[in-house]
Amino acid sequence: MSPQSSGNPPKQKLNIYSMLLILSFIALLIGAILMYLELNRFGTFPQWKVSQASPATAIALPAAAPSAIG
Repeated sequence: MSPQSSGNPPKQKLNIYSMLLILSFIALLIGAILMYLELNRFGTFPQWKVSQASPATAIALPAAAPSAIG
């Protein structure tokens, strides 16, 4: 019997595409962790439900223009 006819096929080596896939997974994982840490700086989840603060209601009006006396 030849060595290739045994039950297990030979294992393929890592190529550049496999390495790029692993590298992109690591980059996405690091990005997700950093985004989670950044969101934790602003408080607990969900950050958009803020009950203790009230919205600003003051409106700044422009100053009156001087009238021309003719």
